Amino acid sequence: MISLILLYISGASMFGLLACQSVPPASRSVHEIVAAPAPAPAPTPAPTNDDATVEKLLDAMEEQGRTMKDFTASATMEKFEALTDEREVRRGRVVVLGPTGKDREIGIVFDELIDSTGRGSTDARRFVFCGGWMSEFDPTKKQAIRRQLALEGESFDPLRVGDGPFPVPLGQPKKDVVRDFIVSMGTLPDAAFFRSLAKVPPEAGSAGAAGVTVSATESPLVILRLVPRVGTKMARDTAAMSIILDRTSLIPRGVEVEAVNGDKTRVLLRDGRLNVGLDDAARAILSPPSTDGWKIDTRPLNP
Repeated sequence: MISLILLYISGASMFGLLACQSVPPASRSVHEIVAAPAPAPAPTPAPTNDDATVEKLLDAMEEQGRTMKDFTASATMEKFEALTDEREVRRGRVVVLGPTGKDREIGIVFDELIDSTGRGSTDARRFVFCGGWMSEFDPTKKQAIRRQLALEGESFDPLRVGDGPFPVPLGQPKKDVVRDFIVSMGTLPDAAFFRSLAKVPPEAGSAGAAGVTVSATESPLVILRLVPRVGTKMARDTAAMSIILDRTSLIPRGVEVEAVNGDKTRVLLRDGRLNVGLDDAARAILSPPSTDGWKIDTRPLNP
């Protein structure tokens, strides 16, 4: 806040000041010298209700990460290129096993690809993260690519905001989020991709995980907007992120990542289930397929 300091001079004082212009400076009295007061320090903005809600949400998300056992959801991912105005959509399923940290396992399988022309095709690729390595399996090409994302023993969370390869934030450490981002309450991104979320009926009177009560007229969703702080690694490419959460369970419902060049990556999650155990189909997604006779491309991380 910029303070504005006004110097008020009465009519008599103004007349005396003008009269002193004909008097040598040495003959002026102390009372004839008008000095502006020193600027007052800018007051610190008072915390708002939004600030308090952000704090509660980040605390609750961190606690969720410490206690999480498993998570499954149907996933739809859209990639939009601003330069060509083209969109590509993939549909599949995501499975997460374990709490926040390097021991977390993730599996993502895509069933369908819709290209920029609107044509659909089968996409049988599977991505599995385990032990610091992300493996991409393509049964159509009989090819596997293994990329090391973390050195042996290094703490790394593949879902960490701004660091991991999958923009599906679950259980983020608060200190890491506020260190790398300016966090505020946001609004649902204005995109047709998220249109179904705008029609989600509220559950009146239910208390959210962050202590936020859902009224009959209130959306059951909360949105956090994260802007990378200047100088951080993510600030080079990312302008902002919007994280859409269920107000009651804090299960992620959607994510939008806005690139500096205008490109956008959006993820929509449906039927999210937290800490209910994994069925055989979900565990199969985490299990690498047989790669006998496949071409294997291994890419270790340089220290």
